[in-house]
Amino acid sequence: MENIKRREALKRTAWIMGAALSAPTIAGILNGCSPKPELTWVPTFFNEDQARLVMQVAETILPETETPGAKSLGVPGFIEEMVSVTYQEEQRKEFLAGLQKLNEQCKTSMGEDFVLLEPARQKEFCQKLDAEAKAAPWGNKPVFWDLKELTIVGYYTTEYGATEALQYMAIPVEQHGCLPLSETGNGKTWATS
Repeated sequence: MENIKRREALKRTAWIMGAALSAPTIAGILNGCSPKPELTWVPTFFNEDQARLVMQVAETILPETETPGAKSLGVPGFIEEMVSVTYQEEQRKEFLAGLQKLNEQCKTSMGEDFVLLEPARQKEFCQKLDAEAKAAPWGNKPVFWDLKELTIVGYYTTEYGATEALQYMAIPVEQHGCLPLSETGNGKTWATS
């Protein structure tokens, strides 16, 4: 039953992102990687600078508002687990090199390390990276694309993400196809089990 829930969460997340998810992300979710809702996170794979960068990028992608953000739901630890467990050695090296490149690019265009920027400037820089990632040829996506994917998957596979951020009904009573999202309950995308 747990794998069915994970598979459905992956389908919904891919739909939200408008693209297919990468093979390591799918493998990690199906093999039991899940975000750990901890407020403190001690990295075991990333060094402290990498961990801070991942944490701030994830929080910039899904910030704390009236709803929990990526940090409070344990998404940065999920990202670390996914990279350290499901990525092949070469992919891990590319990811870590990509993190360094991302921060160097931030220093060049914004004048300082990403983690030292004010939240508005972090958001501005991430929007720039997102536009570049969308324009990059398939198969040549920058690390920001991986960070965004892992952040969104991590968020929507938490209990909060699957049951509160998405609309959830364990056993739907009726099927109404082809309705506008605004007419389907409370306007949220459905999470199914």
